[in-house]
Amino acid sequence: MKLSITGSRVPLTRLFGIGALFLILFTSHSFAQEGPIDVVLEVSGLFLLTAASLGRLWALMYIAGNKKREVVRTGPYSIMRHPLYFFSFIGVVGIGLASENLLVLAAVVLFYLSYYPFSVRAEEQKLIERFGQAYLDYKATVPAVVPNLSLYRAPRQYDVNMAQWLRNIGDSMWFVGIFLFLHGIEALQNWGAIPVLLRFP
Repeated sequence: MKLSITGSRVPLTRLFGIGALFLILFTSHSFAQEGPIDVVLEVSGLFLLTAASLGRLWALMYIAGNKKREVVRTGPYSIMRHPLYFFSFIGVVGIGLASENLLVLAAVVLFYLSYYPFSVRAEEQKLIERFGQAYLDYKATVPAVVPNLSLYRAPRQYDVNMAQWLRNIGDSMWFVGIFLFLHGIEALQNWGAIPVLLRFP
């Protein structure tokens, strides 16, 4: 069951993404456009989406070429075991805020919180099977997804597989692209090119 959860993560996320896209396309902002609350949501969303992209790049740099060879315990992995999930959650919240739509925000956050903990546990089981006691020791001292900044440590130098890390850039930067996409949808709705079928609240 655990392996099937891990294997279904990408297709299930894509399926949910299609549903979220439908909500974004055919529902309107929850607050008056260009009003103070709307602007705060938009700016906060952009900030979180940028933080998610940069955070994922940071984490991916540390595991590029190393993930399958050793338990990475430095950089972001010194303060939490799953920084990619942590920064992805920040991005998910950013998507919800940038949509300026409370229904979209609730949907994406609830999906993430209800599904991804199972994915984390399944991934950890695979890591225990791969690395044994080394990962169990790491698990016993470093929190899963809530950072403990007091544990932070990073080497002065670190070997990175640059080819692999560069391939991962697109996997991280799409969060910022979503912000532009959301604004494109907003413009099309304002022009009447996309009908608004539901207003919430």
